[in-house]
Amino acid sequence: MHVLTKIFVVLVALLTVALVPLVAMNATNEASFQKKFKDAEASAATSQATLAAERSASQAAVQKLESDIRAMEGKVADLQKQVDTKSVAARKAEQELAGSKAAQASVAANLELLAQSGKANSTLTDSLVAELRSLRTKSMDAEKRLVDIQEAFDASQSSLEVADAARRALQEEVKRLADEKDNALATIAEYVASVGEISTARAGAVSDKARVVATKNLAATIINVYRSGNVPLAEINAGSRDGVKTGWVMTIGEGSAFIGNLRITEVDLNRAVGVIELEDANTRGEVKAGQRAIARSGE
Repeated sequence: MHVLTKIFVVLVALLTVALVPLVAMNATNEASFQKKFKDAEASAATSQATLAAERSASQAAVQKLESDIRAMEGKVADLQKQVDTKSVAARKAEQELAGSKAAQASVAANLELLAQSGKANSTLTDSLVAELRSLRTKSMDAEKRLVDIQEAFDASQSSLEVADAARRALQEEVKRLADEKDNALATIAEYVASVGEISTARAGAVSDKARVVATKNLAATIINVYRSGNVPLAEINAGSRDGVKTGWVMTIGEGSAFIGNLRITEVDLNRAVGVIELEDANTRGEVKAGQRAIARSGE
């Protein structure tokens, strides 16, 4: 065998011995990295689902509290009207009482004048006495009505104070829920900042672009839903002229119910298409035409 051939064989053997550990190490590291990646992907999906559930619950609670506040404000307005009505009635009763007292004083003055003059006759005296008694009865009735009206006024005022306290409590509850929502969003942001964006597609999503924060509030209607491929898509009746941008994530709802998210992937002049995310047909129902897609500024 030629010397060069022997040298070549020796070099090949050395390279084989050096490469075998490297190949084994690469296989081991690849399996480890794949496991870590899958764990991070599962954690991110769980965080997204938790955020969606918390956001839905928070929105439902805020809407209920806002409805309660509006109802309470209506009750407060009704009670205020009742208080105003009672106040007018009380002033009227006071005027009647003052008139009765003035008439009583006038009758008493007339009686005193007749008694001093000595020309009063019994018929006129009896008539005046009866009129005086009638006026006294009216005066007592007016005073009783005034007391009743005052009690009703005090009760209405108390109810008004209770309703106002309840309204303030509801407003504080709304603020607390808003703070909890902000804390949840901050937690998700910290998670994304520490783990990073998931580069492969999550369940129900195909876009690997970073989410674009909406710069305006916008409400659109879903006009078409496409389910022919592996990923469901939906089309809305708003486009670039309305301010829609690729990367927006819009909330899909029907009435006050949360259905899912729509991540915009294509934008035309007056139309936009996006990927349906977080859809759960068994519990919340499927995304369908006629439902609303809402974007909120800053989200």
